[in-house]
Amino acid sequence: MSQSIPHATAPEDRIPVFQKFIYSMGSLANDSQAAWIGQMVAILILGLQINPFVVGLIGCVPRIFDAIIDPVVGFSSDNSRTRWGRRRPFIFFGAITAGICYIFMFQLHPENSNTFNSWYFLIFQILFFAAFTCYSIPWIALGYEMTPDYHERTRLQGLTNFIGQFAWLIAPWFFLFMNNKKLFPDLVSGARSLAFIVGGFLIVGGMLPAIFNKETALDFPQKKV
Repeated sequence: MSQSIPHATAPEDRIPVFQKFIYSMGSLANDSQAAWIGQMVAILILGLQINPFVVGLIGCVPRIFDAIIDPVVGFSSDNSRTRWGRRRPFIFFGAITAGICYIFMFQLHPENSNTFNSWYFLIFQILFFAAFTCYSIPWIALGYEMTPDYHERTRLQGLTNFIGQFAWLIAPWFFLFMNNKKLFPDLVSGARSLAFIVGGFLIVGGMLPAIFNKETALDFPQKKV
């Protein structure tokens, strides 16, 4: 009875531990926006008393735009040709823009009307998801292009998913932080301050893969003139 030969990853196809860790920090940033925005958006109802139906619309409309933008960003990244690679420029500028939009998105004030706050949050949420799409899709694609070895890809994605789960472990503490009366006068003020921390993390954590990760050299088909 024949025995299968264990797969051995070629040395040149191995991803260094540092590279894996840096890419996984991108996962923490990627998962954080999904885990943390869901906790912070509660201020629209609990802090600003916006109608829950309106809050539902505010959460729905940006997803429609997101569905349109996703394939556009994917196509643009696949077909880009820069000295820094196909993915890294999108990751770098997407992380910066998304972090800035996240900060502005939660700069809400109870003194403003509910109509103003609703439109303000909706517009910046659309901008945020557009910017984060520019980060997220190329970052995901980069993980599959860092090595041609599928075993090494599995090890990379395993570490990536493990580190990304910490975003969900941290998320439940957000409301407690925002609602801390010793730190902030009200829930909305707490969200404004917390947005700077989250936005800063999205910028730094998202930029790391663009700065330190390496794209595998690929042979692109030549365009016919």
